Amino acid sequence: MDALCRTLFALAVRIVTVFWLGYSLRGAEHLPRRGPAIVIANHNSHLDALILFSLFPIGLAPSISIAAAADYFFSGSVRRFLAERFAGLVPIARHGGRDPLGPAAAAPQRGDVLILFPEGTRGAPDVMGDIKPGLRHLARRFPRVPVCPVYLHGPGRSLPKGCRIPVPIFIDICAGAPFFPTTDREAFPRQIRSLFENLRAQTLAGLADPQDDDDGYA
Repeated sequence: MDALCRTLFALAVRIVTVFWLGYSLRGAEHLPRRGPAIVIANHNSHLDALILFSLFPIGLAPSISIAAAADYFFSGSVRRFLAERFAGLVPIARHGGRDPLGPAAAAPQRGDVLILFPEGTRGAPDVMGDIKPGLRHLARRFPRVPVCPVYLHGPGRSLPKGCRIPVPIFIDICAGAPFFPTTDREAFPRQIRSLFENLRAQTLAGLADPQDDDDGYA
């Protein structure tokens, strides 16, 4: 039943992202085709997770988990049911706890693709926030699980904080090569920020020269 719900959700998300928004994707060859893997992205909108979810084959939907704030998406029984059964969300306790990353860590353990936002919360459109240590802790637990960085340009303008209906703004996406993050406390945030800055530069360069888009448009 869970697999069916995830597949139906993936179909609905695909309709929204392709027909309502539309997007271009550079570096599609870098996205994982199976787990275990961790996909990380900048975070400016609730659309971010849906867009990332739509980049994968529909058949992979039951094996995709999305890290989400426990206090927001799991605050009631109905919301929890929809989050877990359809969207594949796993709760992250943003305010601490015995093992706030426990549910997220279970995803790579069972071979899933885990979608994670290193900033931990939504920021201003096209502005990178502080890098939280969650990804570093996961990298320490799973040193052999590759991490794929993805830069999203546009979701924060399509559905910023406080809005409920996305404006149909075209989304530009750039996926980088998989890597294994450093677990050094000081070097980690610099490494992640540098990766996203490079992907952002590639995205903006592609916008300046549309002919450079090798992967086509959805």
